[in-house]
Amino acid sequence: MLASIIVRRVVVCGWIVIAGWALPATAQLSADWMVTAAASSPGARGTFWRTDLSLHNPHEYELPVVVQALPSETINDVVPTLNLTLAPWQTLNLWDVLGPDVFDLEGTAAILAYADPALACDPIETCHFLVTSRTYTPDAGGDGEFGLTVPGAGVDRGTDWASLAYAAGILNDGSSFRCNVGVASWTAEWTEVRLDIQDAAGNILASDFFDIPPFGHVQRRLAESVEGGSLVFYLQSGPDNALVFPYATVINQQTGDASYFSAEASEVGAALEKGAPGKTARPDRPASGG
Repeated sequence: MLASIIVRRVVVCGWIVIAGWALPATAQLSADWMVTAAASSPGARGTFWRTDLSLHNPHEYELPVVVQALPSETINDVVPTLNLTLAPWQTLNLWDVLGPDVFDLEGTAAILAYADPALACDPIETCHFLVTSRTYTPDAGGDGEFGLTVPGAGVDRGTDWASLAYAAGILNDGSSFRCNVGVASWTAEWTEVRLDIQDAAGNILASDFFDIPPFGHVQRRLAESVEGGSLVFYLQSGPDNALVFPYATVINQQTGDASYFSAEASEVGAALEKGAPGKTARPDRPASGG
């Protein structure tokens, strides 16, 4: 069980102030991004899922960036890596990013994208850019394309020891809807993440635990039936600088349509086993592979 050391939050003029550091209350660009789920993989109903990744440079100067794939269910100390340079105001699209023309990986993965660590980002905003993705079926058997947008999550939206991650409106009834849940880790060591599955009234129906390898990605079917309930993710064990990105997808069993739920990190309700170190401004990274 988590101890009762509560993290306080103060909102001042639209900024959230936590333990002496501040973040804007609205979404911002970032120098460091996690895309929690990407695919080059067959799915249900005879579909095949693929992911397009888009990077946008909002600056009037070139921006070197690094893109790394984190294959699922494996330790990712060394990972496939692309070193790219975004031209001024360029949007670079990596179509079928896990496919044979880019990373050439089968299955599923998370994706890291970040400004080159060799850059002197002072202030850090000089290296900010935008990352988003779309995962979809190129051919749905003539019935139309299935797809969902998986936005990149800036490093400050990760879940650490000072926060819980919440997703609401989850459907997993075993007939009309199914739900998949996953966690991507931006941590160089093993972490354990707990998931509490709540019904609409707030009762915990069941808990699940995810053992996440270093820089790992784990996704599986939600085991508990729930209709319009919530998911609450939080760290159970790991290093002081652990940072994870939980999420869920809900699929309509009749139509095949999918919806993406980013589990939003918040210090509301958070209690800590140990003092919160705060999010790392620029987290560790896996080593670059071919």
